Amino acid sequence: MPAIFDVRRAIAAFVAVMMSAALIAFALVVSGSFRTQMQSQARLSVGDADAVVTDQRLPSSTEGGLDEALVSRISGIDGVSSVRGSHWSHLKLDLPPQLANSIGGTVVVQDVPVLTEHTTLTSGRLPSATGEVLVSTDLAEQQGLGVGDTIRTKTPEETTRAASSVVGVISPGADSHLAGTGTVYATTDQIVALGGERDYRYLYVTGSPGNSPADLREKVAAAVEAVQPSALVQTADEEIFQRASNEEGSTTIATVLNLLAPVCAIVAMIVIATTFTTLVARQTRTIGLLRCVGASRGQVLLAIVRTGLLTGVISSVLGAGLGVGSAAILIRSGVFADLVAEHLTISPLSVALAIGLGSLTALIAVLRPARRATRISPLVALTGQSADVKQAARKHRWVAAVGAVIVLVGGILAALGATGGQLPLAAGGSALTVAGFLAMLPFLTTAIAQLVGNLGSPGRFPILHLAIRNLIADSGRSAATTSTFFVCVLVGSALFVGLFSLRGSFDELVHRGSPVDVQIHGITPSTDVKGLTSTIASVNGVEKTLTVPSIEVTRNLGEQQEKLYVVSIDKVQAATVVRSTLGLEDLSDDTLIVGDIYHIPDGTQVTLTGPGGQSTLTARVREGWGAAITPATAQRLTAGTPTDSMMWIRTSEDSSGATEKAIREASRGQDLMVVGSAAARAQVEENINRMIFIVCLVIGAAFIISLSGMANTIDVSVLERTREIGVLRATGSSRSEIKRLIITEGVLLAVVGGTLGLIAGSALGAADTLAALKDGGITLVLPLVALAGIFGVTLLVAVSAALVPAGRASAVAPVAALAED
Repeated sequence: MPAIFDVRRAIAAFVAVMMSAALIAFALVVSGSFRTQMQSQARLSVGDADAVVTDQRLPSSTEGGLDEALVSRISGIDGVSSVRGSHWSHLKLDLPPQLANSIGGTVVVQDVPVLTEHTTLTSGRLPSATGEVLVSTDLAEQQGLGVGDTIRTKTPEETTRAASSVVGVISPGADSHLAGTGTVYATTDQIVALGGERDYRYLYVTGSPGNSPADLREKVAAAVEAVQPSALVQTADEEIFQRASNEEGSTTIATVLNLLAPVCAIVAMIVIATTFTTLVARQTRTIGLLRCVGASRGQVLLAIVRTGLLTGVISSVLGAGLGVGSAAILIRSGVFADLVAEHLTISPLSVALAIGLGSLTALIAVLRPARRATRISPLVALTGQSADVKQAARKHRWVAAVGAVIVLVGGILAALGATGGQLPLAAGGSALTVAGFLAMLPFLTTAIAQLVGNLGSPGRFPILHLAIRNLIADSGRSAATTSTFFVCVLVGSALFVGLFSLRGSFDELVHRGSPVDVQIHGITPSTDVKGLTSTIASVNGVEKTLTVPSIEVTRNLGEQQEKLYVVSIDKVQAATVVRSTLGLEDLSDDTLIVGDIYHIPDGTQVTLTGPGGQSTLTARVREGWGAAITPATAQRLTAGTPTDSMMWIRTSEDSSGATEKAIREASRGQDLMVVGSAAARAQVEENINRMIFIVCLVIGAAFIISLSGMANTIDVSVLERTREIGVLRATGSSRSEIKRLIITEGVLLAVVGGTLGLIAGSALGAADTLAALKDGGITLVLPLVALAGIFGVTLLVAVSAALVPAGRASAVAPVAALAED
């Protein structure tokens, strides 16, 4: 059976599938490259080992450790060439609890690394004696550490506290860095002095040539089991796989791409379905004639599916090539900061998956138009009759009513999720709302178009009224075009509301979690506080300072007793320094402000015992301040005994990391630690901006798909209305008026779809943002400029899509149009 229509008419579907497959291929290549990067880093961390032993003991275990005796025993196994032990322990920065909780006070201590092309020394030297440490660049930046500074650490149980001298800063590579947090490097004796274990955490076993990793693992496991049965013994490949899997959470960009790729697929399916529906409608008489001469419904179905599948396969192949090429160019150019050219991974499976998914998208989208074509009877086709317009209108109203109910239910669920902080409920409600709106679009498009027409008389706006009449006459096709704009704008506006709300609330979130811009710790009664205050106050960018006493007390809660560090806060003075006093409202001479990390129920009576006295206070659980008391309470607890303290510093609004750096330089050499939030703030802002870029990339691809679909739909519409356009030309309409008519129709569809998308997307984006960050103090932000930009791009796409068809329509000659059959 011959093809029912020319494949060239399916150009919009071709472009839609190609762009969809391109984005899928792009996401798969980027994801694969990130996996390769993580596997490469994991392989570097294992080195040349063939088997790895990991200490898996629990704190209460009585099993033996991975000590030198075990190393000697494994070294003597037949087939073992060498054994290398590696220390790895957790420590905490010796900071107040509220500060450690807000910036991540856990660090890792490891052996002094070997300098390689991956691990380089940025300043200073390697430690060689007890009391000396090397710190990683991320820890140095976070804590403002440099050569000659002091870093204070403690064990998690706080049984050992130590002050170490920083003799060097290192940029660690994967061959010397096993944690995603700051790292301290020291000799074995210094690790023990810091509170770490002398036993190894890992043993890296290298086998002799000719021994398989699996056999080596069995031999090593037998030796290790006698000392530590719970130890994990794996081959190098097994260890590499496990370490790479543990780092999957870092591929944020790949995850966002994988989540947003379906947006393009959905838009592509709408465009494909609309294109083939339009072409089937245009070929109604041809299909009827084929049915008259004996073509079965199955043959008609097969002919259309064959064209759709051919379009899908060809465009998916080209799209996959486009996506792979784009990913390769961006990765090689360094756009993705974590990826380099050597990590670029283009697997045949990824390419095949992109082609398969693109083809499947086309196949699914073409099924409905194909089934509709099989319902065309020979009689209807030969007489040129079409479906009853009134019947179609009634169907649209019923579908719209059902859609309205779905929107109402979805909106209620989204609102409940937003107010209750339940993201799954809000997301489910959002999905229902979108589905309801899509069901209502045919009715809404017609209703809104009529409403716009009622705003002005036909005499004043004849072109507008004629455009509205044309849209209403073909409401199904108009609704399909509107839906592409609706989906694009909805997704973009929802994501922009969430991202800009996060960025707009970032300062407030930081101020609540860390109300103080910069803090100096380690001030003792022997410190020249006046001199230090004068020095810090003279730093450019510093507005005000405040010295806050820190007191070590004993907490008595029932029969339990434990140490507690409290700060003495004068609310009036603190208000001039801190960014937010939220949480200090209940601070009084009879209360103790504590955070959740202390596990003290709100309203509990807590007795504090200090060096000079005792006081019973009522606990109030408030976040951001650790454990806080008033100066009057501090006086009862200390009786004037000198205590340690810290300095709170407020910087100017336009100050940056340069002020923090200057404060560190000013306090260097005084055995103090300076902590600020500039580096963490810059990192978060960079991540948010990167996400905005990815969203723009995906939505841009979706708009390109929409442009191609709309251009094809308008072009076919112009062909179908050749006689109508000829009549308009014959009755005096100019070429420019015909052109404006076609462009007005496209703009009307963009306005309807864009407006509905902005309203629904902003509302759903706000609901989902509140649900996800309800406890984070989020403040909703409507990014008017970004939303206006999306709407402007929507109008631009509509005008661009209508230009060529409008030019063809304006070129129709009256005589040729009147002669059109």
